[in-house]
Amino acid sequence: MQLNGSFIRETRTERGWTQQQLADICGLSLRTIQRVELHGIASLETSKALASAFEIERTELEQLELTNVQPKANLSAMPMWLLAMTFISGLLTGMVAIKLLT
Repeated sequence: MQLNGSFIRETRTERGWTQQQLADICGLSLRTIQRVELHGIASLETSKALASAFEIERTELEQLELTNVQPKANLSAMPMWLLAMTFISGLLTGMVAIKLLT
């Protein structure tokens, strides 16, 4: 299940809790709290424990953060000649640098 790790971290710090304190309150391991805050990955049981500790609805934890999402580059949309020229120029630059250094 995907949770909003940033929201969990912010809520924890607003309450003045360390990760270990949150883990103890929830009955979870410190590693689980670290993983949830970093990657947002949690089981249903973990999300229920976190929601209970924060005294909020579990669905509030599931809301994903959309503000800093960067779209991935779509290489298939780039013209093949541009990809080839970028690759070739990189090779040539590397060859020239090696020649100059030797």
